[in-house]
Amino acid sequence: MRPGQVQPQPGENYDPPGIRMGGFLLYPSLELVEMYNDNVFATTNNRVGKFITVVNPRVDLKSNWNNHALNLFAAGSVGFYHGASSENFQDFSVGGSGRLDIQRNWYLFGGGSFSRRHEERGTPNALFGPEPNEYFDALANIGYYQKFNRVFVRAEGKWEHLSYTNNKSLNIAGVVNNENRNRSEFTETLRAGYEFVEGTELWVQGGLNQRVYDTRFDNLGFQRSSTGWEIVGGATVDLGGITQVEGFAGFRTQDYRDARLGEIRGAIFGLSGTWNPYVPLFIKPYVRRTIEETNIAGYSGYWSTLAGVNVDYKVRPNIRVSGGAAIGWDDYRLNNQVPGTPDRLDRYLILEIGVKYQPTENFFVGPSYQYTNRNSDSPGIDFGRNIFMLRGGVQL
Repeated sequence: MRPGQVQPQPGENYDPPGIRMGGFLLYPSLELVEMYNDNVFATTNNRVGKFITVVNPRVDLKSNWNNHALNLFAAGSVGFYHGASSENFQDFSVGGSGRLDIQRNWYLFGGGSFSRRHEERGTPNALFGPEPNEYFDALANIGYYQKFNRVFVRAEGKWEHLSYTNNKSLNIAGVVNNENRNRSEFTETLRAGYEFVEGTELWVQGGLNQRVYDTRFDNLGFQRSSTGWEIVGGATVDLGGITQVEGFAGFRTQDYRDARLGEIRGAIFGLSGTWNPYVPLFIKPYVRRTIEETNIAGYSGYWSTLAGVNVDYKVRPNIRVSGGAAIGWDDYRLNNQVPGTPDRLDRYLILEIGVKYQPTENFFVGPSYQYTNRNSDSPGIDFGRNIFMLRGGVQL
């Protein structure tokens, strides 16, 4: 506990207590969200607004052991668009993570999940069809961490497989072939560092990745499988619960198997942190820059850069105000193989604010608002969107 922080008194702690099950705690919850989206299809003109009902059940099972850890979860999200049933969705995700302690500062970790999701209208690769694109996402990781006095090493391997379903074509007979987006992504990273003083670490990290498409050629005959590498240097600082921050910068490259797609290379950087200037207030800045895949003809991929901050403030123990702001840029890289393809830079602005009120530790309710805007060099895909939400739920 931070110096000066007061232990919550009975009746002031509104965190769900959970249900004890031997060495585990079970946390079930059910949330109902009623919202109004004033631009359901994320269009520039002819905006269509709809009311939406979303039901979010979730259950978490968390270990309560002195050594080792095992956490499991299952979650769902079912959406009903009133007057636009083609937009309805049924998402789910199941998975878990664990840690095997070998000695102090020496452990193995890993996890996995399987999800069914949909692409929101207005996301970069969501080509406009009569229904949202659906896909399955399988993910697994395994890693190792060990600290020798002040020197530490962390190694991790990740595998992810994305499997998309075909969509109907909006204006012509046939289907939109999304299956040629199916792929496996492998990532291997190794980090080594040194703790100069307690809570301050400097480190260097190298990484490899392989993106292997299930189908050798896409709809236009390109081979989009690729390999890449990165090298970054960074620092992690923990000032005893007041400030935790990690930042890095380095170089990244992605080389496509098809020579016509060329290579994407350049600087990468990232930042994540939490600043707790006084007990009720948390400020969380973040920055990230990555190379992303695209299925849009004429482009090899794109640089995605996002910077933002989230703020969380407890007005009272049972009243929380939260907000966030983010700006982003998606910079597409031309492959010069599709004549007439224009330069494309998408700019995003996202603003959100919400209030959460808990009359007891088991119930919550509150309104929230989100604004999203995309401005693009590519004609006809700009949009603005306002979403008003009222959410309520129960948690044990």
